[in-house]
Amino acid sequence: MKNAFKKTLRIFKYLSIVFSVAFWIYMIYDDFIFIEKYGLRLEYIGLWSMWYFTFFLGFAFYFWVIASLIILIYHKVLKRTKVT
Repeated sequence: MKNAFKKTLRIFKYLSIVFSVAFWIYMIYDDFIFIEKYGLRLEYIGLWSMWYFTFFLGFAFYFWVIASLIILIYHKVLKRTKVT
């Protein structure tokens, strides 16, 4: 089971990088009208950062809950029935 969590951590790292890049590209694309109209201020970057951390925490929470359940079900239920 330890190896399964190591593999899941590696997948989580890659998905976190993809999530981060996609989020920042989308945030700039989505708010580009406001950037042109009002300029880019530190206040906006702070708000974007708060949204990023909020969405990242949600992403991380759901990823680990689902991954943990799948690993536990596989190792405790499915693998046990294959042995007997």
